Amino acid sequence: MRLSIYKPFGKGLSDQEIKISICDTNPEIIQVFAEIFADEKRVEVVQGNILNLTADALVSPANSFGDMSGGLDKVIDDFYNGEAQRKAQQYIRHHYFGEMPVGMAGILEMKRQPYPYLIVAPTMRIPGNVGKTIHAYLAMRATLQAVLTHNFTCEERIRHIALPSLCTGIGGMPYREAAEQMFTAIHSILDEDWKLVVHPAMAPYALGPRWALSEKMNKFKP
Repeated sequence: MRLSIYKPFGKGLSDQEIKISICDTNPEIIQVFAEIFADEKRVEVVQGNILNLTADALVSPANSFGDMSGGLDKVIDDFYNGEAQRKAQQYIRHHYFGEMPVGMAGILEMKRQPYPYLIVAPTMRIPGNVGKTIHAYLAMRATLQAVLTHNFTCEERIRHIALPSLCTGIGGMPYREAAEQMFTAIHSILDEDWKLVVHPAMAPYALGPRWALSEKMNKFKP
């Protein structure tokens, strides 16, 4: 499927900033995400096959057990010739005793272009509907946390990641809700909004599924 950029990166991005490509084949999802991220220069929104993009790392939104036998994760595993699931499950067994909670992420070195790194960031414990959760926020936050930690400790830094819209497939999350949660997570980590949380009640979504921390999200509140 040919790539179409609905919302490009903004001008003036420095080499030190993390670039995020959000890619999906569904035009309805893409339109919503392009609207939500219209003013976010670090994000581009693209319609098409995510494997036709080029970035330092690809995000797999699999489940907590690293099963990649269906959907986009099967496509990703096939792209890596079956190595993605094997390495993901090995990583989860070693670091999480077989089950990586939603809100955690790990980075696997795959050594294949155009995605030499794979980021495993579960959006659900087992395949199913997570439409009334904050799993898109948690998975996006975990992804960026893993990238920043990697960049602090490794010479080969990750500066550009590609990922699908989180939780919008089998997860059943409304498209706008998923986009808003991902938006909130990006600003929580990359803009260090997390430093404003001096009490648990101030955390994003602490007061309900539609509540976000940053004033940047005010226009999306009901």
